[in-house]
Amino acid sequence: MSRRERIAQERAAAARQTGNGAGDSGTAAASGTAGAPTSGAAPTGPRPVIKSASRHSEHSYGTPSVASAQAYGATAPQTEPMPRATRHADFDTVVFGDEPPRARTARKPKPEREPLGPVRGTIRAFGELCITAGLILILFVVWQLWWTDIAANEDNRNLANELTTQWQDNPRNELPEDPDTPYVSDPADLNSAFGIMYIPRFGEDYYRTIAEGVSLEPVLNRMGLGRYPNAAMPGEVGNFAMAGHRVTYGKPLNLIAEIRPGDEAIVQTADGYYTYTFVNFDIVLPDQTEVLAPVPDMPDYKGKDRIMTLTACNPMFSARERYIGYFELTDWRHASEGPPDSIKDSSAYKKAGATD
Repeated sequence: MSRRERIAQERAAAARQTGNGAGDSGTAAASGTAGAPTSGAAPTGPRPVIKSASRHSEHSYGTPSVASAQAYGATAPQTEPMPRATRHADFDTVVFGDEPPRARTARKPKPEREPLGPVRGTIRAFGELCITAGLILILFVVWQLWWTDIAANEDNRNLANELTTQWQDNPRNELPEDPDTPYVSDPADLNSAFGIMYIPRFGEDYYRTIAEGVSLEPVLNRMGLGRYPNAAMPGEVGNFAMAGHRVTYGKPLNLIAEIRPGDEAIVQTADGYYTYTFVNFDIVLPDQTEVLAPVPDMPDYKGKDRIMTLTACNPMFSARERYIGYFELTDWRHASEGPPDSIKDSSAYKKAGATD
């Protein structure tokens, strides 16, 4: 219903109430209001209080509309004043008049989480275990591939410095009877370092200590390269065979597959410098130990050559096979003669502490 229709309806209702209050014979006195209906005589007695004809006559402030009553000369309805709103000191709420203050409704507490069932609990626990295991695995990989190299290289540097200091403090002045025959020393104690390896192909600063034995601890994981038991010593007729890691723990033979024919590997001991030249390589299974024989792949022959064999895992990050590098002795120098030219001015030789 539109506003205009509502006003017309209110006026009609007010007119009917006025007519009923004054009687059928009387008429409302004219008050000069345009459009007001007339009656035969002015009504006597008090005018009635006009009530709202419908709920639509109330406005936003809750007071009845009086426009229709005034239009017909009727007395406007008497309304009570709206009570004044006040804020109660002890309550965070607004109250009107004498209305008792009402406290603000408290927020409903969050419903408690329902306990997990056995299936959901198991799945959640399994997921948390998987996340924990993943984090542990990541930390292990970081430790294995990064930290072990740092620790092993530090141990290798300290051990090389100790060796060169001992050699300088106790030089070997005796010369062999035949200068062309390399000097061969006795085997060192198990897990003891006795030499330093330089391979220029691996970089100008590459050097690794050589120890007796091939155990993981402390030799291969901390000391560098390890000599196989019963193998020949440097410069001796036979097979001077060694093993080393290709990855992790300093990875002394990480670039073994990069060696090319003619590349040199220099072994330094207290007696002198032994230069071995790369000849060939092979890839075998781990149980093919005949590559360590004095004559590789021919264990029944003693041989007469002075060779060196390096063994490392193959492929990278796997122990499925062994990469074998074969070298032969091509030069020997007594310690008093100094290092060969290939390492004399290298940073590796200086870092190892072999210079005076």
